Amino acid sequence: MPLPLSNVRVVDFCQVFAGPMATMLLADQGADVIKVETPEGDSSRNYVPIPDTDRLSRGYVAFNRNKRNIVLDLSKPEGGDVMQRLVRWADVAVCNLRTSVPERLGIAYEQLAVINPKLVYASITAYGEKGQDATLPGYDLVVQAKAGITDSRRLPDGTPVGSHIFYADMAGAMLAAYGIMLALRQKDITGRGQKIEVNLLHTYLSLQTVQLVRVPAYNPPQQGRRPSAVVSPYRARDGKWIHIHAATERQWRSLCRALNLVHLLEDPEFATQQKRTENAETLFDIFTNLLATKPAAEWERILKAGNAPCSIVQTQEEVWSDSQVLSNDMILTYDQPNIGSISVVDTPVRLSDSQPISRVRRPAPGMGEHTNEILREIGYADAEISDLRRKEILGKNDSQ
Repeated sequence: MPLPLSNVRVVDFCQVFAGPMATMLLADQGADVIKVETPEGDSSRNYVPIPDTDRLSRGYVAFNRNKRNIVLDLSKPEGGDVMQRLVRWADVAVCNLRTSVPERLGIAYEQLAVINPKLVYASITAYGEKGQDATLPGYDLVVQAKAGITDSRRLPDGTPVGSHIFYADMAGAMLAAYGIMLALRQKDITGRGQKIEVNLLHTYLSLQTVQLVRVPAYNPPQQGRRPSAVVSPYRARDGKWIHIHAATERQWRSLCRALNLVHLLEDPEFATQQKRTENAETLFDIFTNLLATKPAAEWERILKAGNAPCSIVQTQEEVWSDSQVLSNDMILTYDQPNIGSISVVDTPVRLSDSQPISRVRRPAPGMGEHTNEILREIGYADAEISDLRRKEILGKNDSQ
């Protein structure tokens, strides 16, 4: 059965993570995604470079499978002409360049909609397209600081620390892909394209939806500066950590029974969630001393048997061999030219009627790998392609 997006054509004007991940999600479901790179290349090619390869990196191969690649100098008029042909051919365009750049390159929505009124255009920015910060470059860790994420996690000495997992880049990519799906569906009804706007700041606010609820005359206690005693990791006897989670009354009862601490259920000091928060230091001491008496795996077995939510705190290396991860095919292994076999995280959305036998139709492309092929498809003759190369509009010659 064809993949659900097998008739959708996408032009990808993106760099680094959020944009490329969004278009990869579309490509994984069959969209023909053409990644447009400048002669300098996507800066993600420099993020954790892989030795002895032609500008491949962990950052690049993570988000660019199942795409074709063309190198195009959009700063030159002839490059703009090629871009316009691509846009006429496309159903979707995606751009995550800083707000001031697309218009200068001729790839802002208002410019492309004139060329193709049916175009669905997704814009991913750092701070949104209005306001004093709209034109600033955006980096996930910087946006974390602005969005209150960094302040919510602190070291014992009070130093705020951000997360080195780029949550807004990843979630923003998913939101952009979601928005594109909505716009494509609406185009089926209206026949018109439209613009989708996603920004990392708003994405981080949405990830804090519960924490950012504000009720007049009620100031909730700050969460996150120190973990709750009943939602926290503890060191076990073997040095590993076991994370317990008792955020509800039912979970609290299950935890106490599993750990043979039933007497705590009768103690008025811990009778409610508020009381457990007020007396967190006492609970920290109780759990710290108890959980240090057995290995983490034994505690995990005991807690799971008692229906008390928990997990051993795994390293990223341990995740690759986790039985639950492997049982659900969350890891994808394929051959990447110039590297060999690589493993990446698979797309976390599955469709029962259209899942392909091999989910990687194309490995992450080299710079300009499909330039000639793509140009021929949109009407360029070989002599015209040679002329574009002579004028340095395109990158190095490919094998097509």
